Amino acid sequence: MYKVAIFSSDEILVKKISHSVKFLDCNLFKFPALRSNQRAGFLQNFDLIFVQKNQLNLESNNPILESSTIHSPACTVAFFPDDQANLAGPLLDIGYDRCLNESFDEEHLAALIRALLRRRHGSCATVSFYGDLEFNHTTKQSFLKSDLLNLPMREAQILDLLLRKVGQIVLTDEFLSQIVPQSNGMNKSTIHVYIHRLRHRISSNVLPIRNIKRNGYFLKKYTQPVRVKEANTVFGYLNL
Repeated sequence: MYKVAIFSSDEILVKKISHSVKFLDCNLFKFPALRSNQRAGFLQNFDLIFVQKNQLNLESNNPILESSTIHSPACTVAFFPDDQANLAGPLLDIGYDRCLNESFDEEHLAALIRALLRRRHGSCATVSFYGDLEFNHTTKQSFLKSDLLNLPMREAQILDLLLRKVGQIVLTDEFLSQIVPQSNGMNKSTIHVYIHRLRHRISSNVLPIRNIKRNGYFLKKYTQPVRVKEANTVFGYLNL
């Protein structure tokens, strides 16, 4: 689960940003401003950071201090007033990943967030296709023949990892370490329960998950069913 921080006292801006990130599985934290006494390691707690800036609060900050903290593992986006487009360059120079004016389009920001998170995770793939199954790794949404499946969070996280590691054995311990948020009640038995539920929702004809005894689970590489006119034609697992 992502942790998202919004630093702004503008209720309209906060509402627009909140609406843009609603596709994420996240906890949202709102603060009226990014204060200097919050910067010592504070930003390290978040995956996404949105900050409202203007000429006044940019000039009042110490650029060296801000540069040393904005350069963090988090993805950072600054918003400036529409009539202060000249702030974009200085904001990028002090470490923000992207800058947008305050009248931004919400769909554009959502697409920008997906791109930033892909880059953060070192991957350009957001959607996996496995036969008739489509899975979005960012939104954790699944579609079967274009119909939304509405998988619960845990089952979606299980499917996420299986599709990222098609053709590989996924150890049970790996599921435990990757599923977030962490829960004290999670163990190898509960992983088996979630796998069972996932199999119940998606048939083995579509998603053939194999148990590897005392080891983990395995999803073979997808093979397109051979047709008479397409003999010996095999398509592998696709990541777009």
